[in-house]
Amino acid sequence: MKITKKFKIRHKLFAVFVLSNILVIVSMWQVFQWSFDRGFVSYATERDRDFLEQMANRTANLYVYYDDWYFLVQESQMEKAWHKQKLENLRDLVPPPSTPNLDLIYPSQYYRQRFLLFNKNQKNLIGDTSFDKAETHAVIVNKKIVGYIGLRSIRALVQDQTLRFVRQQGEAFLLISAFMLAIAALLTWPLAQWLSRPLCTVREATRKLSKGHFDTRIKIHGSDELADLGTDFNHLAITLENTRESRKRWVADTAHELRTPVAILRGEIEAMQDGIIKVSPDSLASLQQETIHLARLIDDLNQLSMHDVGNLNYKMEDADLNEIIEQTVQSMSLRYNEAGIELELDIIKKAPIIITGDTDRLHQLFANLMNNSLKYTNAPGKLKIVLTREDEKAVVLFEDTPPGVNEEEKNRIFEQFYRIENSRNRATGGRGLGLAICTNIVDGHQGSINAYHSPQGGLGIKIEFPLN
Repeated sequence: MKITKKFKIRHKLFAVFVLSNILVIVSMWQVFQWSFDRGFVSYATERDRDFLEQMANRTANLYVYYDDWYFLVQESQMEKAWHKQKLENLRDLVPPPSTPNLDLIYPSQYYRQRFLLFNKNQKNLIGDTSFDKAETHAVIVNKKIVGYIGLRSIRALVQDQTLRFVRQQGEAFLLISAFMLAIAALLTWPLAQWLSRPLCTVREATRKLSKGHFDTRIKIHGSDELADLGTDFNHLAITLENTRESRKRWVADTAHELRTPVAILRGEIEAMQDGIIKVSPDSLASLQQETIHLARLIDDLNQLSMHDVGNLNYKMEDADLNEIIEQTVQSMSLRYNEAGIELELDIIKKAPIIITGDTDRLHQLFANLMNNSLKYTNAPGKLKIVLTREDEKAVVLFEDTPPGVNEEEKNRIFEQFYRIENSRNRATGGRGLGLAICTNIVDGHQGSINAYHSPQGGLGIKIEFPLN
């Protein structure tokens, strides 16, 4: 059975650090070789050119005296023969020949083996390097060129010595690099572990979270990307914990809301069966009322569940908010008059305000909000509806008169089944789903809905829709 070793992130970080150091060392070595070779040869070539001018002046003085190049050629041949004889007789000490003229020309013995001499036609007299491959300088006598002196290229001469020197320097460089790489590796391993520790912490916390421990939190240290990751994890854990609590509360509230009308229906039916309540139009009307209440509750729950799973359909088209609100206000006017609550509509700009929306859903939205105010506003009271345009948004305001809500309740009135425990929650109150449905409709239209304290002392609702 083949076992594949799993590389952890600290191993990968360590490998990246070490390989990057090796790459830097190799790159530095290549740059060092290139820079040394180029710099050394350039320096030597510049120095040769300075010495060539001096050698040309000395050669010109000798040429004036001899009026020929034979004296230099002869001395060069004698010196060449001496080198050959010296190689053949290694055990014998052969004295060097006398070369006073060559000794006078060379600024140092370093140049003797590189010295070149050409006649005025650029033909070789001393040396076998062609004119075009040598560093040369003209020898001028009486303003006429009588020949050229030159030096063989420094590259060919010093190549072996340079390579030997560079090799020595390279060995020292590699030893130093190996030492520094070892130190870097010793420092990199704990650094890799330190960098991977937050990720390991997130991994362990994620495992706990996946097992249902939604109270898991990560301690945040620093302000880098890993700290941001920890912060995002904590936000996720809080969201999941709130979602679980909301789901539990939603199930409990749903069971409670369904239990009440079912219990009433069951009690009245059993009373009719036992003869306690006679079957009459009034008793049947009571049963029908509870059935209608139960059907509305189920319909509201169905709408909320369809929105949550994305199956609530919207027939989007150009919708005129002015017309929709006016129609909704007109349909609710009679009920408001009977309740003793004044209904005022204020359209700031008479020009049509067009949005992309579902006309039926928008009617439902505004009707729910007006029903909410109708149920929770004391008579005599007032509901003021304002429609206006702000920048690229359509804004609708619903502001009613007392009673109002406190700050904590203001932030929770859009939750499912939430009911305010004060004078706004009367026996005429609803099921606690109306504002939750309003929130879903607004979300479906890419808008926003918020609650605030009404200037008239009650509750204010602000809705914003993006314009076409």
